[in-house]
Amino acid sequence: MYARIHGYDYKLVQAGSTPHKYGTWAKVQALRDTIRHYEFVVFLDADAMFPYPHIPLEWLFNYWNITAETLVALAEDPNEPVNKDSQGQTLLNTGFVIAQRSARALGLLDAWDSCADDVRYPGCSQWRHRWPHEQGAFGDHIRYDFDRPDDIKELACSEANGCPETRLAGCGGQLVRHYWGAKAHLPAAVQESLMRYLLPHVHRSFIQEHGEVIFKLNESRAN
Repeated sequence: MYARIHGYDYKLVQAGSTPHKYGTWAKVQALRDTIRHYEFVVFLDADAMFPYPHIPLEWLFNYWNITAETLVALAEDPNEPVNKDSQGQTLLNTGFVIAQRSARALGLLDAWDSCADDVRYPGCSQWRHRWPHEQGAFGDHIRYDFDRPDDIKELACSEANGCPETRLAGCGGQLVRHYWGAKAHLPAAVQESLMRYLLPHVHRSFIQEHGEVIFKLNESRAN
């Protein structure tokens, strides 16, 4: 629905069987393959959503200062011990990823997708099936290899991760919500966001067309 509202292309990723890696690694391959055909690709997990459908991606890119040099943008995870990489930095969550096409971005995605082969990044194979999988590979290896100042944009957890139902470590999902901690609340949240978007349009249409909508009975005949 969000893509239709703003005229974006939408692709539903149907991951094939990947016995050599955990299923969530498929998102990296999907990003790598689709970015070749678009200037930007925005990936969301199935339990993530935009709470304000009227806000376009272009506004978010400007707000987050996504520049021509930005390769990818991801939200910080909650600042908890379980979410630290091998160097003590807070992991970036791969449930919401903005990727911008460039030769360097393709290099990042290729490196990330092949990380678990242990060729370029020895030890990365531990993330083949171990949580947090591709997220751990990105945190331990990719973020430190692609380390130019604007390569990787880290988005605030409060704005682009978590949801109001959990608010773990201040992550309330102000602009992008990720219901990893409250999946049962996702359907109601999507319904609320759509109604928030649709109702003003319905009301405005009713006001503009009230002359055609309201039908007055003939009082003499009604009596």
